[in-house]
Amino acid sequence: MSINKSYKKSYGALLLALWLGLLASGSALAQTVTGTLSGLVLDASDNAIAGATVTVVSAKTGTTRTVTTNESGGFSIPALQPDIYTVRVEMKGFRVIERQNNVLSANENLALGRLVLQVGAVTETVTTVAEGATVETESSDLTGRLTSDQIDLISTKGRDITSLLRLLPGVSYLDDVESVGDGFGTDLPNVNGQRGRSSIATVNGLNASEPSGSNKVSMTTNQDAIAEVKVLRNNYSPEFGNNGGAQINIVTKSGKKNYFGSAYYFLRNEALNANNFFNNKQGLEKARYRHNIWGFNGGGPVQIPWLYPNQDKKKLFFFYSLEKPHTITPSGAKFVTVPTALERAGDFSQSFTGLSNGLPVKAYVRDPLIATGACSATDQSACFRDPTRATTDNPLGLNI
Repeated sequence: MSINKSYKKSYGALLLALWLGLLASGSALAQTVTGTLSGLVLDASDNAIAGATVTVVSAKTGTTRTVTTNESGGFSIPALQPDIYTVRVEMKGFRVIERQNNVLSANENLALGRLVLQVGAVTETVTTVAEGATVETESSDLTGRLTSDQIDLISTKGRDITSLLRLLPGVSYLDDVESVGDGFGTDLPNVNGQRGRSSIATVNGLNASEPSGSNKVSMTTNQDAIAEVKVLRNNYSPEFGNNGGAQINIVTKSGKKNYFGSAYYFLRNEALNANNFFNNKQGLEKARYRHNIWGFNGGGPVQIPWLYPNQDKKKLFFFYSLEKPHTITPSGAKFVTVPTALERAGDFSQSFTGLSNGLPVKAYVRDPLIATGACSATDQSACFRDPTRATTDNPLGLNI
């Protein structure tokens, strides 16, 4: 009995520690990744409506958050994950207003502006759809953003997100990334004229830069697992920084209320390429080239029959992504000169140093025992003439 009780206590303590850890990680994540939706609820006469119920619904997970407007008619809903939200405003004596397609990115304070309620029954609903990009009026920071659709539609050789950052204004990146991570991490780009080591990269709010202080991203994430990338170039809020350069925020995908997934395979092979000029000239085959990348990902609600049905699909989600690159970089043919039989015996009378105007240039080797004279095409008085003379042979050289 005592063993069972001890086991139960240890098991309970472990669950409590995991729960506290999840809470701590969630709050830490909210500080640097989440955004805020705000707005002002008015009537047709521009009078503030206090006490109106404002509900936001996540398009991805279906979860909701509800607040009420203050005496000025304003509302603010912080700590929202990057997503597309529907905002619904209700007040007795007024028609319900519903604004759809509100795109909230990471670290964004999205101001919805004036939401005007019309007099009518609460059973009536006025629906509007936000179209185009919304101007962020609550912050003066200069930002660039890559959405999930842009990341999926634009091809890159190494499938590393840093290669796509060059599409953003103010970003300069010249590296040819072969694969995600590029071995020991990919270099950070130069942003607004500053060196890459001045920038800092984060993945879901965690520092992803090389801790030694170099300009590399050590925490690499494959493109299919990234939801968006936001680059804060200048004038960002005090909570960002650590370095004097840009802030590169990478947000990964997560599960949603519907199951989804994909699989892919990218292939590059010498059989699909032409041989280069120098290989053809020497009669050589194409160099071996392998650039194969395969992977898959998937996510959705966690549903375990008889244990955790999660029927409303709004409580627990999962997402998993795996990518495996295999690269063999081709190298051109290398030509080297090896000693001839005469040269190995010390006779350089038939040796040449190269070509001049298509003709071979004879080699002249000076005799180290002759102090005067020269060894050239016009004066051969100091040239080495007798390869059989053992007195000039270095005993160490003879052992080679």
